[in-house]
Amino acid sequence: MFDFREIDENKEFLNQVADLYQQVWNQEGDSIRERIVRHSGYEGYRGIVAISDQGEVAGYSYGYSSQPGQYYHGLLSQALNQEEYQIWLADCFEFVELGVHPAFRNQGLAKQLVYRLLEGAVHKTAVLTTQLDNDSARGLYETLGWNVVKKPFYPNEAGEAYIIMGKQLS
Repeated sequence: MFDFREIDENKEFLNQVADLYQQVWNQEGDSIRERIVRHSGYEGYRGIVAISDQGEVAGYSYGYSSQPGQYYHGLLSQALNQEEYQIWLADCFEFVELGVHPAFRNQGLAKQLVYRLLEGAVHKTAVLTTQLDNDSARGLYETLGWNVVKKPFYPNEAGEAYIIMGKQLS
């Protein structure tokens, strides 16, 4: 069982989310923590953290309103034609991160985090990106009603192929 809480300006939650991000994605450094803190100040920011019975952060999800002038909004805009932009980005919640501690995987936690993050969203759509070859993430999102918007998508110079997925919100 998990206790779900909003991630707000609570530095302790933000630090724990940054630590879990580093563990899940095998990355180190203060840049992750700085990015998460910066994102928490964006318009429309919303974050959810799942706390285990032992009091640990078992998983998290967060995103914000996708706005012109934001780095990733710019990348997505370049990848989409004008019609796609109007459909997917004109009134959009950008689903930025989802992470679940390995000890808590395969318990439905990721689905709950996605659902709770989008619950009550005021946007028409939500978009996310994931690696093109990340079959488990793509499968999760597809079961939750997300559709492929564009593939492949190359968000950086490293050349790794991603996919843009979108979901119509009510």
